[in-house]
Amino acid sequence: MSTPFIAQQRLISTADIPEDQTYGGLRIVRVSSNEEARDNFENRCYRFQHETEKRHVMRGMLCLKGAEGGYRICVSLHPSLLQFTDIVKYNPSDPPRAVDYEAIGMRAAHEKTQSDFRGAKATNRGDFRRYILEAVRGERVAYLPTITGWQSVEEFEEDPQPIFVAFDEANPAALYGDIYLPKRPVMQADGQTQTAALFEAAQSGIARKKGALDTFFVTLEIELKVGVDAAAQSFADRNGRGTKKNANLVATYDSSSALSKLRNGAIKGTIFNGRVADGRSTGATLTAVQNIVDASTLDQMLLNVISHGNRKREHLKHHHVPFVLPYCREFLQMLEEMFGDVWRDTKQPDTYRRLYVHGWAFALKALALAYNQARRHKLGPIMDVMVQEQTTDHDTIEDLEKKFADAVAELTPPSPKIPFEELKRRLAEIDWRRDRKHWIQITGFLQEKNGMKKTVKLKTTGEVVVVAAASNTPAHISQVENKILSETWKDLTKHEPEPLTENL
Repeated sequence: MSTPFIAQQRLISTADIPEDQTYGGLRIVRVSSNEEARDNFENRCYRFQHETEKRHVMRGMLCLKGAEGGYRICVSLHPSLLQFTDIVKYNPSDPPRAVDYEAIGMRAAHEKTQSDFRGAKATNRGDFRRYILEAVRGERVAYLPTITGWQSVEEFEEDPQPIFVAFDEANPAALYGDIYLPKRPVMQADGQTQTAALFEAAQSGIARKKGALDTFFVTLEIELKVGVDAAAQSFADRNGRGTKKNANLVATYDSSSALSKLRNGAIKGTIFNGRVADGRSTGATLTAVQNIVDASTLDQMLLNVISHGNRKREHLKHHHVPFVLPYCREFLQMLEEMFGDVWRDTKQPDTYRRLYVHGWAFALKALALAYNQARRHKLGPIMDVMVQEQTTDHDTIEDLEKKFADAVAELTPPSPKIPFEELKRRLAEIDWRRDRKHWIQITGFLQEKNGMKKTVKLKTTGEVVVVAAASNTPAHISQVENKILSETWKDLTKHEPEPLTENL
């Protein structure tokens, strides 16, 4: 008996599908506009059509988002609850261990951008889960926001690559068709709590009993070709303004705003470089002194430097940065000159924050305000133009910088409150020990339950001193600034300790 001959079809490989540079190099099969591509697709001539074990296949829309030259490549899908958990894979409240995780690089991204599900966040997840299950039961209508996520640049470039089959190209910035998405995890750029709640809801008995795995639908937007740094920037942009997210984390991951560029330029080469708390690493506390300041406080200090606290972060534009950067650097260099030796010694049994007022956030903000007043003849016109400035949609960066410089030059500078060199002289003469009587008069002190002053014994000298309070309030910040700039500033140079035994 002869063996039958079975014809072998030569399949079109992924590498033979052209990359579309408009869509970041994504391989697109345009069946709506290319007759050959349509024939090949209908006859299942593409290799990716036979690799169902490697990719999810879903109907959706491929979109360009943002401005030309920086387009984000996004796929918008409308999956069922089962499809959602199958596609996303990545439960942010219970990330898989790196040892058995196919996309280990995502683990590093998780550590960098995802919040821990503790405290209020854990409570919110439970509330969201109950909300979803109430909708599954029919007790309410579910109004769920779009969950946005991303797949890494590695998934975009390595086998199996994502492929889009375009059925409708009427809008060149939004193609309709099928996405062949690699079966690898999708990390959330926004919607971590909702995602975790959906994973829990999918495992509930009521969801299975009601058939919600197939009938409960959500909207999922996936951005393709995303690196860890871009994911961090996305986190900062989505969670930065008007939210209750970790301000230090957002400030650190924000690399595109004017204030972040000002901060990074100001600390370069100073003692602050590498010693700014980001909300995940060691913070800036009484005992944790490796970091001098946290990112949120540093941002406020710089705003105090340039505007005496009268401008918010969103008021600072990119074309302002060259004008204010030299003064921000001068301020930080002044702080290093005055206090750098103490800040460098981080292994003392009595930390500098336990001993010195200049380790506290409110004092650093006050010093920034005082610096502004000493440089008011330089910074005053800059701030006045910032307040009054009007721009048009037609101005380039070069146009804005020139207009700004011309406007500043036309203004008459005000007189400084005190000369800069006088400010430095005063700071050098002030006794910054936090237990001194002059500081306690400003900050107040902590107290025991019996109404007596709280005291502590210094390990380095054996002294028993009063524990000063450190309220980071506008009132205390203003008091410190005013005292440094006032004619009675010499009160701060005395070495008299706060008495231990006075009752309240």
